[in-house]
Amino acid sequence: MDAKAIARELAWLKKNPHFEQRPATIDEFLGPGYLDIYSKVRPGLIEGLKEIFGDEVQSKRIAKYERAMFTGAIGIGKTTFASIALPYMVHWVLCLRDPQDYYELLPGSRIAFMQMSTSEKQASDVVFGDIKARIEHSPWFVNNYPYNPKFSKQLKFPKDIWILPGDSMETTFEGYNILAGILDEMDSHKTTVDKDYAEIGYDTIHSRIASRFIDEKSSGHKGLFMAIGQMKKATGFAAKKYKEMKNDPMAHVIRMPIWESLGWHRFLNPDGTRNSFWYDSRRKEMIPTGVAGVIKNEWMIEIPCAYEANFRTNPEKALRDLAGIPPNAEDPFISLVDRVDEARDRWIARHGNQSPVRDNSSRAILEPWFKGDGDPRKRAVHVDLAYSSNGDALGFAMGHVEEMVEIEGERKPYIVFDCLVRIKALPGTEILLSEVRQLIYHLKDDRHFRIKHVTYDGFESTDTIQQLRKKHYFADKVSVDKSTLPYEDLREAIYERRIEFPPYMTYLSKASTERVEIAVQELLALTDTGKKIDHPVDGSKDVTDAMAGVVYTLMGNREYRKGVTSIRSRELSDDPTDLASMFSAPAEDVMAGSTTLPPMAGADMQLFVPDRLRAKK
Repeated sequence: MDAKAIARELAWLKKNPHFEQRPATIDEFLGPGYLDIYSKVRPGLIEGLKEIFGDEVQSKRIAKYERAMFTGAIGIGKTTFASIALPYMVHWVLCLRDPQDYYELLPGSRIAFMQMSTSEKQASDVVFGDIKARIEHSPWFVNNYPYNPKFSKQLKFPKDIWILPGDSMETTFEGYNILAGILDEMDSHKTTVDKDYAEIGYDTIHSRIASRFIDEKSSGHKGLFMAIGQMKKATGFAAKKYKEMKNDPMAHVIRMPIWESLGWHRFLNPDGTRNSFWYDSRRKEMIPTGVAGVIKNEWMIEIPCAYEANFRTNPEKALRDLAGIPPNAEDPFISLVDRVDEARDRWIARHGNQSPVRDNSSRAILEPWFKGDGDPRKRAVHVDLAYSSNGDALGFAMGHVEEMVEIEGERKPYIVFDCLVRIKALPGTEILLSEVRQLIYHLKDDRHFRIKHVTYDGFESTDTIQQLRKKHYFADKVSVDKSTLPYEDLREAIYERRIEFPPYMTYLSKASTERVEIAVQELLALTDTGKKIDHPVDGSKDVTDAMAGVVYTLMGNREYRKGVTSIRSRELSDDPTDLASMFSAPAEDVMAGSTTLPPMAGADMQLFVPDRLRAKK
């Protein structure tokens, strides 16, 4: 340092005699002599660190705030953020002459920094590994305060300063005076009916900080506890703490989109202005530039044009993964409503608007051309079970992979639903599961569809699955309520225009006088509660449950893609008739009228199928 810098350093130490050397600023700590990684750290992370720890050195407390949260998009650098923040806090305390005396602890008391992850292995392998790497490659730590190599699972520094990894069910931090901590992957910790382990871990660590490092002036504490990770749902732990911290003057929240992490300098026009558009995250629609310049609210976000396609094709996924904004509870699950109509219209454009099944509410009257003869493609069936007439209905769907399409460099299956079924038991009756099995047998044995996999969602499905397995079907349980993935697969296929389904019209019950297009109605009414995809009060999702189950199977099993040729790379908004039908209808079959399946006892049922599946002459 030059003479002026030395003078400034001495003046600072004279003003703050409890330090033996001045702690570095964030900029200094990232630079030479300390971590020496400044040029490799994203601009957004540096700004976020400064927001929490300040541009200048804090001389009275370890950070500007008592609590903090760093969340946002996938890939913003949350692990890197933690691997800088925690060593910085250790550095600050090691600069004190006598940390125990400064914090009014007994001599020899252990001052600890806790890093808590979802499991002990995650804690030691991921964040803790990065923290250890930062310290091992830091000249400041190596030359001034090297850790004791005898300890393999913790880092022990001079002055009884420790870094401890652990999980949210861990108790090894008992006996330590925890000054600061980081809760990593905050929305991925174990939850049960009675416990949220992220909440338990957070409360345990924060209460230890507050009870041992009291700040009389602020009626708070002198430590810092940070929660880090993606906010995965609107009703989870992270969302709850986010709202709580926003209203706390001693807390600070950072929700960072991927472009702010990377830095806006990467998304500029030649004249230096931002190459961007404005987006309403609540309405999920783009905002004209002129309007954005006049009106500003908390839902309006500026986004680089490089991500425009993501927000147009799948806004929910883009908001969550790129902007770090999870869907709000009770938000419509499918916001691009026009894509639902398009999926139905693609089917109509290919097959016509005439229903493949005659209008009958108590039995399925199938047109004679509904056959799978000669079609080698494997079918997946999903059944969403119901048992009585008390509000619930049974949903049934069968589908296949028509072809492979290329979307933005990825090969994905184009899915066609062969049929959709909704069965509503008549008052005082029950749906017999044996008759549902008979429908499956009829489709395979008499109609010659190559049904490979049958999945059920229902607590009484065990016997049916066993019966199907005896007949050499691949049968299993798949719940579309325990995980949102089946519905997310269905929505992605709808948004990417690589799905089609028949215009399924049905009566909601025997007493109904008006038919409804049930698949469209259910898709547009779905909501994301934060825990599962649900229907509104007095609504239903029986058919969409069945559709989601089929898509989940087709997307997850490559067996359905064998023998399916990949057509040219194309936009899915092209004329859908370029997907040639595999079968043509014999003229005599069209004129002959219909064939009838045995009626299902006590049930309203209609069956609809694409006419691509007509038997060859």
